[in-house]
Amino acid sequence: MAKVLSVDEKLIIPKQGNWWNPQENANKPATWCAYVIRSNVPRTVPFYTSGSDEKTNCAVIEKIATIDLQFVGTQSEELAQSVALWPLRSDVQDAFAEVRGAVMNDSMEAVSSNFYQDGNNTVLAWNVTFRVLWYHVIDTTQGKMEAVLMDGKINKGL
Repeated sequence: MAKVLSVDEKLIIPKQGNWWNPQENANKPATWCAYVIRSNVPRTVPFYTSGSDEKTNCAVIEKIATIDLQFVGTQSEELAQSVALWPLRSDVQDAFAEVRGAVMNDSMEAVSSNFYQDGNNTVLAWNVTFRVLWYHVIDTTQGKMEAVLMDGKINKGL
């Protein structure tokens, strides 16, 4: 996310009350982002594929992640509104491709809300939800499975 938003990765934090609050820092950042991965819904049944070395099998499943972002600070509206342009940006496509994912076309609506932190005064936050189609890959550390012919005999030549 830091790469996509062009911000310091220390300013992208999990959205939970007991996490580090950038606003408590003496040198408050101008803008920061909280995130939560709300869901990872499997879209296919798991399947096996060969690993990059062609000797290892991997278990794979296609999933859709729903991710909420909350921007707080002076650039919060600008950053939230820019999410709708992600499908047009090749750098965003490349960043998600590195994690076997792609941003899905969706509403990506930016919505404002009040942000309350530790009972202090409220500030305006901007929120956006987007979805990512991605492949969850697990190396099974097993060799390629032997081919089985339809008559039930193992064929070591395949």
